[in-house]
Amino acid sequence: MSHPLVERLRSPQPDERIAACRDAVDDPSALFLLDALGDALGDPVEAVALAASDALARLARSVDGVEAVIHRALRSDAPSQRWHAALTSARIEPPTPRLLPAIVEALASTEADVRWMAARLLVDAGRTLPEVVPLAIGLVTGAESAEVRRMATHCVRELAPERAESERALLVGSRDPERSVRCAALTALVGLSDPSRQVFDRLAEIAADPSDAAMRKLAVHALAALACAHPDELTRVSAAALQKIAAGDPDLELRERARHALDPLGKAHEAIR
Repeated sequence: MSHPLVERLRSPQPDERIAACRDAVDDPSALFLLDALGDALGDPVEAVALAASDALARLARSVDGVEAVIHRALRSDAPSQRWHAALTSARIEPPTPRLLPAIVEALASTEADVRWMAARLLVDAGRTLPEVVPLAIGLVTGAESAEVRRMATHCVRELAPERAESERALLVGSRDPERSVRCAALTALVGLSDPSRQVFDRLAEIAADPSDAAMRKLAVHALAALACAHPDELTRVSAAALQKIAAGDPDLELRERARHALDPLGKAHEAIR
């Protein structure tokens, strides 16, 4: 006869499975529930998988065997189970390199919440694991999945805004065949600590292209923000782009944004290189 909580973890009702995960934490025979909770990490209902993750993380404080369950789940054939195993492990101890494949894989999840949790976890891992920064930079340009490339741009902005290789990757990302990646790259370029003139000129190039109004608007806002933050890097090309927009762009919001960026420069922008 199996444990009653194991039976509840197999219930067709998600709410009952969630409740079983919560009740497992205080069950005197929790040791015998670990494998079932490990299986629940792959539950098709995200709330159930998260409840199982929470239960295992809490049980790790008092019950032996949780680490072994997580190790098995990390080798599962189910991507969701691998991801939730990595998430659970990171809740118990600082992330280790063995979690990285599952985290990167989760960046491509169809669930937005999972993608952002994975990105946050990758950034957290990058605070202590030196291999994460080059990994994230490489994903921006080299990942097969456009969703991974897009999410990686956000990670790079958080992890390494000061690195020249981050800038190079984001500039490549701004030309990505997928529009969502291009948009993310433009947003990430604004966060660079010391953007080069190539960044200003690339934004000016997009700002002058009327073929994609949304991309153009992003570029103008990014260019104006960087012009305010790094006026010494404003180039002749990028200054001219802002001046043209400020002088008569049909979009009032963009005209005002360009004027706001140019006004603090006074006459200095007339002699910009």
